[in-house]
Amino acid sequence: MSEEERARAVEEYSEAVGRLQHSAFRNLRTSIANVAIFFGVVSGWMIVTGDAEPAALVPMSMSILGGVLGVATYAVKRQPLAQYLLIGAVVLAVAGLAGTVIASQVSP
Repeated sequence: MSEEERARAVEEYSEAVGRLQHSAFRNLRTSIANVAIFFGVVSGWMIVTGDAEPAALVPMSMSILGGVLGVATYAVKRQPLAQYLLIGAVVLAVAGLAGTVIASQVSP
């Protein structure tokens, strides 16, 4: 194998690995955003139907906001902003879920 063929093979391999990493991150970001959206929809549905306890309204609202940020990650194409929105969606969804669980344990 000549040096030129070897360099071309290394370049093709590097490009293939880069595409794989990019698609894997895109799939992970989509999955995380979908989980935040799911928690937001479930929380919103519970609030609308009246199944939410009064103590859980604030945490459920946080989950709804996390879901909105999860939806926003689909609309934003710029990478740093999309990552910040995804981080915000995760933080709000987790805080909302934890707050809802705590509120359901504390309330009689």
